[in-house]
Amino acid sequence: MATQIELLASLQLVDRSLRDKERVIEESQARVAELEENGRQRGAELTGARDALSALLARQTELESRLTANEAKLKDRRMRITRIRNEKELGLAKREVDLLREENTTIEAELVGVMDESERASTRAAELETAVAEIAGALETEAAELRSRIAALGGDITAERERRATLVHTVEDDLRRRYEMICARRGGIAVVEIRSGICQGCHMNIPPQLFNQIQRNEQVFLCPNCQRMLYWRPEGQENATE
Repeated sequence: MATQIELLASLQLVDRSLRDKERVIEESQARVAELEENGRQRGAELTGARDALSALLARQTELESRLTANEAKLKDRRMRITRIRNEKELGLAKREVDLLREENTTIEAELVGVMDESERASTRAAELETAVAEIAGALETEAAELRSRIAALGGDITAERERRATLVHTVEDDLRRRYEMICARRGGIAVVEIRSGICQGCHMNIPPQLFNQIQRNEQVFLCPNCQRMLYWRPEGQENATE
């Protein structure tokens, strides 16, 4: 029948395994959330870039239409000038032609700027489309793998929690409370091995007489330095607490 220190060592092993698996799950969930958030952000940026490009293209179309209309007006006014004989009307017609030319110059300048902006906006939208596609691919592969890992670890954790519950019931109440207190104070590690007379928790030498008593694994002894519970296994055997 297992002694109390052997049961505590087994409990420590289960607790460390649980903690490691829970950490992996937490990190995996954080990575999935990061991928999803990146996808949302890039998606929002892409929507904004497309809206901006659409607005620029609409403005470009509007300017081109105005320019085409003004060119038609200019052609019409020039034809009218050839038929005008009245000096006053001729002056007014020429003035109208000049104003149309000035307006066309302004429109052409703005149109060039809008076309440049449209080109940049189109490039930006294409870049974002690539980024969104890459993130979507990562969500299909990396996130899917992470979710699968989380599900598998969730099953392992359930089984280990059941094993822990069974072990806890076999440990004396006072020892269980002391174990939990040490865990809380020592980063989750309450039981450590002693090897060659050295505590593997704080790496301090244990007095020879105490070491001899610990090797029997009949009682629970604490390290005089770090106050962790000490457990001994014969040399060459698998470490039960790491």
